[in-house]
Amino acid sequence: MNLITKNWKLLAVLAVFIWSICNLFSIVPVATINDWKHLADLPPDELQKEVMSRVEKTPGWDKMNNFEREDITKRAFDETQLGNNIQVIAKSRGYALYTDLKLGLDLRGGSQLLLQALPSKLVPEITPEVMRGVETVINNRINSLGVSETLVQRAGKDRLLVEMPGIKDPQQAKDRIGTTALLEFKELDMGLDGRPVWTDVNLTGADFKHAQAQPMVSGGTWRIVFEFKPDGAKKFGELTSRLVGRQIGIFLDGVPTERGSDGRPLPVEEYRGINVREPILAGNGEITGNFTREQAVDLAVKLNAGALPVPVKILEERTVGATLGQDSIQKSLIAGVVGILLVMVFMLCIYGVAGMVANTALVLYTLTTLAIFKTIPVTLTLAGIAGFILSVGMAVDANILIFERTKEELKAGKNLYLAIEAGFSRAFSSIFDSNVNSLIACGVLIIFGTSIVKGFAVTLAIGVAVSMFSAITATRVLLHFIPKEIGLFGHKYDQKRAQAKTQAPKGALFSSDKGKTK
Repeated sequence: MNLITKNWKLLAVLAVFIWSICNLFSIVPVATINDWKHLADLPPDELQKEVMSRVEKTPGWDKMNNFEREDITKRAFDETQLGNNIQVIAKSRGYALYTDLKLGLDLRGGSQLLLQALPSKLVPEITPEVMRGVETVINNRINSLGVSETLVQRAGKDRLLVEMPGIKDPQQAKDRIGTTALLEFKELDMGLDGRPVWTDVNLTGADFKHAQAQPMVSGGTWRIVFEFKPDGAKKFGELTSRLVGRQIGIFLDGVPTERGSDGRPLPVEEYRGINVREPILAGNGEITGNFTREQAVDLAVKLNAGALPVPVKILEERTVGATLGQDSIQKSLIAGVVGILLVMVFMLCIYGVAGMVANTALVLYTLTTLAIFKTIPVTLTLAGIAGFILSVGMAVDANILIFERTKEELKAGKNLYLAIEAGFSRAFSSIFDSNVNSLIACGVLIIFGTSIVKGFAVTLAIGVAVSMFSAITATRVLLHFIPKEIGLFGHKYDQKRAQAKTQAPKGALFSSDKGKTK
C-alpha cells in the first residue's frame, strides 16, 4: 500500500496511457471491416432490407417479444453506421487496426441545409418552444435516413442548421425534412350548397403510437398500418362508432392520402374517403391509397417522427463531395503530423534530454485527447482539428515554462530533485492562470458561437484541460526517471553529497547544505 501511495502519480500516468490505447484503437478481422463498409454504402431502403434479413436469423427470433426484437434491431442498425467513421491504420495477416473518430461534414462529405420556420394560422409566432419542437421532429426524421453524426442546431430565432455527413440522397433528405407531415382524420358532411365538406374531428397522427409500411395482400401497392395511443384509440373508437355507414377522410398536410392512377393525390373535390362498416375499438387501422413502397415507407417514417408544428422552408443548400472530404482528411493529417513533429524536434534541440521527456508527454497528451474525442464523442471538423493542433502548442508551452524555472533553480545551487520540484511549483501559477483564461474564452465561444466555431472551441478546451495533466503530472513523473549521471541542462546529480545527506542525522537533512551542484 505504501508503494502504491508513494508512486500514485506514475500509476496514474500508466493508467491513462493504457486507457487511451485501449479506447482509441481496436483490432478486428479485415472481413468485418469490409462488411461494415458494405452496409454503410447501401441506400436506406436496401440497408433496411439487409438489416432485417440478418436480425430475423438471430437464434430464438420467433420466440422473442416485441421489446427484445426492437432492441436487437436497434443495435443492428447502430452497427451499420460503423463503416461511416472507420479509419484503418494498418492491416496484417487478415486483421486490421483501426480507430473510429467521428468525422464531420467537411471531412466526410454530405449535405448542409439551412431551414427557416414559418408562422402559420395556428402558430402565428415562432417562439423558442416552437423551435424546440421543430428541432426534435427534424432530428427524428433525419435519423430515420440512417445518417450518422447528424447535427441539428439553432441558427437564429427562426432558423435551423442541418448537417448530414455521408448522406447519399440529398433530395430524399429534403423531401423528408421539408414537409409538415400533419396527418388528420376528418368526417364528410354536406355544405349548404350541397357539396361535400370535410370537417375536423380533432384526431391526428400525433395520437399514433406506431406506424409501419406493409405490402397489400393483392401485391403491387403498399399500405400504412397504425396503432393508436390509449387516448387516441378511445377517440378513434368513438368516432367510428358514430360514423358507421358514413365516410372518414385521411389527409396529409391538407391533401387526401388517396392517390389516383397517375400516382398523385386525388383532388379534395373527388375524394370520398373510407366507408366505416363497423366500430373499430381495438385502436388499430390502416391507410391505403395506391402507395408505392417508397411512398409508404416515407409516410410511415414521418408519422413516427411526428408532425412539424409549423411549416419549414429550405433557404440554403450546400453539398460537400466525398472526394473533397477525403482530400481534407489527408491534408489535415499531414498538417497535424508535421506540426507535432516540428514541435518535438524543436523541444529536442533546445532542451535535450528534458525535451525528450516533453516529447514523451506530448505523445501521451495526443493519445489521451483523441481518446476523449472518441469517448464523448466529439465530431471532428477542420476547425476542430485546428483547435486540437493549437492545443498541442499550448501543451508544449507549459513544459517550456517548467524547464526554464527548473534551470533557474539549478543555477541557484539546488540539487536535481529539489530543482525539479521547485520548478514545477513556481511555474504552476502561470500555467494555471493561462489555461483558465483559455478555457473561459472557449466557454464563451461554445455558448455564443456557431457550429464551426463551437467545434473549434470544444476541441481546444479539451486539449487545454488534458495539457494540464500531461505537463503537471506526466512530465513531472518522467523527469524524475532521468538517470542521475546524465542530469539536466548540464547539471549532474552529486552522488557523494547525496550519500552524505542520506547518512546525516534525522532533522539535519539539507540543513547545512550550501554546496553547489556540479
